[in-house]
Formats: sequence, C-alpha cells, structure tokens
Amino acid sequence: MTTCRMLPADDPFASFFKRSLEANYDPDISQNETSLQYLIPTSPISFYDRHIASHLTLKCIIYRPPLVPSLSKTCNRAIDQFLDGGYKFYRTHYPFLLTPESELIRDSHTTTIHYREFAADLCAAYAYKLTLHPERENWETPFNFVEDVSGRGLLFTTEAWLAVTSKLKERHELIEDVDETLEKKIQDLSRKYPRLATWQMFAMTDTATGMLQTLTKDTSFNWETCRTLGYKTIHPSIYPPDAKRGVVHSRDPKRSKARVGTSATATVKANKTVMVPRLSSQSKQYRPEFRHYIQHAWATAATYDSTFMIFHCGRYERIGFRHRASQTLYLSGLIDPINMKDPSYRKLHIGLHVAIVQDALDRLALSNLEPKTARKRSVDHVDEMEIPKSKRPKDTPVDEVDSSEIDDEIANRDLMLVTLDYGAFCSPTPSSFLRIGPSWVPGHAMPKEYPKQTRFNVHEYIRLYLKTSRPRRVMKRDMVVKFAFTKEQEKKMFNEYRIYGELSFEEGLEGIVTVHGMFRDPESGAVGMLMNEAGQSLRQREIERGGDGRQVTTSRRKAFRRVLKGLHKAGIRHHDIRSDNLLINSRNEVFIIDFDCADYEVNPENTEREMECLDDLLEGKYEHDTYYSY
Repeated sequence: MTTCRMLPADDPFASFFKRSLEANYDPDISQNETSLQYLIPTSPISFYDRHIASHLTLKCIIYRPPLVPSLSKTCNRAIDQFLDGGYKFYRTHYPFLLTPESELIRDSHTTTIHYREFAADLCAAYAYKLTLHPERENWETPFNFVEDVSGRGLLFTTEAWLAVTSKLKERHELIEDVDETLEKKIQDLSRKYPRLATWQMFAMTDTATGMLQTLTKDTSFNWETCRTLGYKTIHPSIYPPDAKRGVVHSRDPKRSKARVGTSATATVKANKTVMVPRLSSQSKQYRPEFRHYIQHAWATAATYDSTFMIFHCGRYERIGFRHRASQTLYLSGLIDPINMKDPSYRKLHIGLHVAIVQDALDRLALSNLEPKTARKRSVDHVDEMEIPKSKRPKDTPVDEVDSSEIDDEIANRDLMLVTLDYGAFCSPTPSSFLRIGPSWVPGHAMPKEYPKQTRFNVHEYIRLYLKTSRPRRVMKRDMVVKFAFTKEQEKKMFNEYRIYGELSFEEGLEGIVTVHGMFRDPESGAVGMLMNEAGQSLRQREIERGGDGRQVTTSRRKAFRRVLKGLHKAGIRHHDIRSDNLLINSRNEVFIIDFDCADYEVNPENTEREMECLDDLLEGKYEHDTYYSY
C-alpha cells in the first residue's frame, strides 16, 4: 500500500502532521462493566424505516474489504494535491488531540464523545481544508460532528452525523476569508444534504463487538416493511444520482442508468379487505441483529440522501458505502481502531471524511444539472375514507358532505391505515393503527369494546395519507395525526388525550381542536392521536411573511385571550404557551394546541401570570420558544 506523503522535517507543522496521521485508539480503552446491566438493546428499526419507498430500500450487501485501502488512497491523493498546489498547513488554532487517551466506556454516548475528540473534529477540519478551502490558515470548519441527544439514561446505541452549518455569518472566524462562491457552495450543501453521513454508535459490549464481526460475505437483504396485507403502493423507480467518482464501483451498470428527476405518481392496489397484525399482549426481549441496524442506517441515509454509514463500538468498526441505482451496500471488512497499520485509524478517517465531502460535492453538481421537475401539490395531512354507496349522496359533491357525517364515520371505524408519501417515503404497505381510545366528538365519547379481528373491509377503516393528496370520490378532510414513539412521549400524549376529552364536554368552549381517537401500531408500538387540522402557527405565519419567526404579533389577541380564559374557567392550565402552539386557520379562527404539559392546577395567581405571558408573547416581547412556567 502506498504511504502518505510526509512534510519536510524543518516544516513547523511536521510533528503535528505526523502525530495526527499516525494515531490509533489507546489499547487500554475498555467498557465499564458496572453499566452493562443498563445497556439493554431495543430494535433500531423505527416506524419511519418501514415506509421508505421500495426503490430506495436495500436489496443486496457486497462484502468489500478493499474499501479501507481505497479510503487510505483518497487521503493520500487529497494531501498530495494540497501540497502540489503550494498550500501549507499552519499551527494556528490547532486544537486537536494528538496523543491517544484511554477511555472507560459507559455507553454509546461515551463511545461517541471519544470518537469525536480523537477523530471526528480533526478529520472534519482536514476534509474542509483539503477539499474546499486549502488557502485558509486556521482550522475552523463548517462541518460538524453532531450526536443525537434525544435519548435518556445509559444507551446501548445512539446516532451521530456529519452536518454542515449554513449560518456562516454568525461565525466571524469562519466567514472572514470565505468568498461568495464558497459561501454559496456551503449553503447549498447544507440545504441539499443536511446529513452528509450517518454514524451508528454502540457501547463496547460483547453484544456489539460480536454483532460487528458478522456479515463476511455477499448476501441479499430482506427489507422489513409493514405487515399489512391486501393494500400496497407501487412507486416509479426514480433514483437520486450517485457520484461519478467513488471509493467503489457498482457491479450493476444497467440499473445505474435510471433517470432521475422524472415526475411520476404512485399507484395504489387495494383488495376488498385488508389483514393487519395483532396487538402484542406482552413485550418480548429484543435480540440484536446487525441487519436491523443496517436497515435503520440505510433508511436514514435514504431519508437524507447520504452515501456513507459507519458502525462503531470503540473496539471494532465497519464502514458502508450506499450505491443508490443498484440498491447495494458495499460493506468494509472489520476495522480495528487499536491495532491498525498502513493506514492508521485516524488517517483512514481523514480519507473517509474527504470521501464524504467529495461525494456530496459531486452529487450536488449532478443535481444542479438536472431539469426542474414539476412539483406535486402537497398537503401536510390528508385523511380519506371510502363512503358506502348507501350513504353517499348521489348529487352532492364530496366536499359538501356534512361535517358531522365525516365525524360519525371516523368515530365508527377502528382501523387507521397510515401511508407516508413525501421525500424518501412512499409506503410500500401502510402501517395499521388499531383504535385504543374513543372519539371525543359529542355522542361518541364513550368507552367501548374494540374488535379483536385482524380482517377489515373497506368500510371499516380510515385511510390516512401524510403529505399527499389523491383525487378520488371519497370523503376528504385535512387532518393531523400526532405520533408518540417512546414511553415518555406516550405518557405525555395520553395526558393530552385525557385533557382533550375533558374539554370536549365543556359547552361553548372555543379554540379547542376536535380529537377523533387514539390508535396504536402493533408492529412498532407507536401511538397516534388523530385530530382536526387547526391551521397555521403564528410562528410559521411570521416566517412566511418575511420575518425570522423569533417574535410574533397578531390582531387576534383578544380571540386568543378568550380561548385561554375559557381553558382556565374549565379548570385547565396549559403550561406551554408558545407561538408554535397558537394557530389561526383560513377562516381566521384561533386555536390553542398541545396539551401534553397541561394539568388541572388553576390557582388564580398562576392563571393570571399565564395570561400575562400570552399577552407579552403576542405583543412581540418574548421569543417563540420562551415560556416561563409559574
């Protein structure tokens, strides 16, 4: 293998350069055994992962050990081009860790921190300097290694990604020597590819190390989708472009010629009846499988249109390269961050980061050459239901059907089929959400026995399409479904659902959204609350009018005060008054939403302060995410 070109011994940066490139993890890095009992794996396949369009899913895995030397050569070429261009490395603001440090890994978060400090920050800075800005002296970079911090407690796995900041003007040290052309390119990268690559990080457990050692040969991949039978969506095979240069080459050149950017619509095939999975009576302990983590990483890459995915546990690592046109994952051999030679681990990851940026730049150039396509009209949330012929007025347009008839139909249907159709999502089959809570529409807000059958005919279910509209002769209404995916989110949602239920019995109360029930997906365990669409938030209205959305004003202040006063009179305190939760619809009606933090504490002093908070917010005195809870 060719070695990296080194700097002359008299170069002031030579020792920094050598120590930066010739470094592996410290051999003493280890897992803290006291935290093992808390590192309980759960299935990484999310609700959304099952809804990736079929032409964007993974079909085949190719085992490719040469991926590592290819990335090493990428690093060599980038450095050679940099030095041949007469550019120099400077010690100015070189803040990176040069000496490997030992680490006691508690969980995946600790693994992520160690990787970021040892490799990610340094490699992102080199990638920026080598690919986009070779003449700059300091090491500031718009590429940032970001960790998902939404989890709580000790985690077996977490996600991280390489992001691009587009707010260059807010970082003086970065903008001072960035010309307009480079600034536009960085902003285009940020807009087009918000995640340049995805990292799946694990705790350094025997489970993780053993899992990463599997998959050492080519294999087909069975993508896990929703198990609803009798209803499917067929989407045209329109592939986003692959970079012309890459660290691997596709073995399937015929499929790589698929056209990109052609406008087309999906077709739906539905039987008279659908079969749905049963709700599980008890939860089973999850047994980790590498293919599940691969599916989740690939789905994330498809969502953000990125190419590289990295699976890392501190002790071992695998790097994956996504080829879109052949739906193939090229997966490296097992990488040892401690004992690597030619290349060292850090040199490998400089090459990786350079390849990630080059790949994104190449695809950005290809996307700019594509003809503009016709945009599909998009509706945020659309609910459609077939109307039984016996109930459908023969001469009355669908949009003129009485609202109460739609409410009655929804309340009497115990299955909600949810189809996603936006971005990378085009559900091959819908998710089946079974009703677990009644509609709060007056006359229907009574607990009942929900059927346990798994077969439903066309008049027994609701079809919910997220962000698409379909011109059919159906009862149609814009609606919203709010999802909860974790136990914490579910607890808040049930509190919100209960509050809506209490408010539904209050006469003369205005500005409260109608809720049509609670549903659960038996496969993912996700809970969905179905409700009427209530309009646009004050913050979004302000942004569309040219503002930044941080502060809002409205002429409907008295109307919002009446709604909040009605809530207080009904014994409810909202606890989360923000501009995102204050809505106005096309009829100029106002609503207050999101009661997941609400309670029944209505001390006069506190409700008065909540009203004052509303007044200050609507007069532009608070920023949109500011709320003082009294």
